[in-house]
Amino acid sequence: MSLIEDIENYTPWNEQEEKDKDLILRCLRQEPEVYTRKNTLAHMTASAWVVNPARTKVLMAYHLIYNSWSWLGGHADGETDLLETALREVREESGLTRIRPVSRDIYSLEVLTVDGH
Repeated sequence: MSLIEDIENYTPWNEQEEKDKDLILRCLRQEPEVYTRKNTLAHMTASAWVVNPARTKVLMAYHLIYNSWSWLGGHADGETDLLETALREVREESGLTRIRPVSRDIYSLEVLTVDGH
């Protein structure tokens, strides 16, 4: 299944996520270079909520630009498989090498501004 089909089949948790879903689908369908940073309006990113095998601990990273803790993730940089993007970012940002997804399903959708960049 394609990313667009996955997102179309995703059920949002709330009204804001429904709006974000609509905007993401519009960008995927209409914006050129949406998987790269060349698109100055919007570009795709992917994040991962990293847990230990017992699911009792979460790995977070301290983000210096925002002066806060966050989950791991980053820009697609041309990759169209956003799960692979999320896994790549976890490897790059944490140094972990033995990682696997708990699920291949979309967990959440968000449209975020990138302040400070």
